[in-house]
Amino acid sequence: MILGFLRRRRERRAAEREAQHVLAQALFATDMAITLAVRARLAEPVTSLDIVWPLRVTVGDVLSQAQDHFRLELSEADAAKLLRYRLELRGHSRWPDLVTDAYDPAYATDD
Repeated sequence: MILGFLRRRRERRAAEREAQHVLAQALFATDMAITLAVRARLAEPVTSLDIVWPLRVTVGDVLSQAQDHFRLELSEADAAKLLRYRLELRGHSRWPDLVTDAYDPAYATDD
């Protein structure tokens, strides 16, 4: 009886660690997608001071980074939620030239 309890607790803790690890990987993939978009924006040539290149980052960018680097299969709704969270956390959501589909109502969830 006690051994069964200990085994179940060990399995539950292992599952929690795995879930935390997957979340950390998904957040890192989201950060990589945002960083690549910022670097691409900064790499655009300055031909006129009146032209401001937009920051473009999409849910597809997050999905491709998660798949390419971590072999994670995220849903589009989860990727959009992570992208919204990280854009807001990093302050990019306030940029007037942000172009993203993370706020598209098609990705809305009832969480």
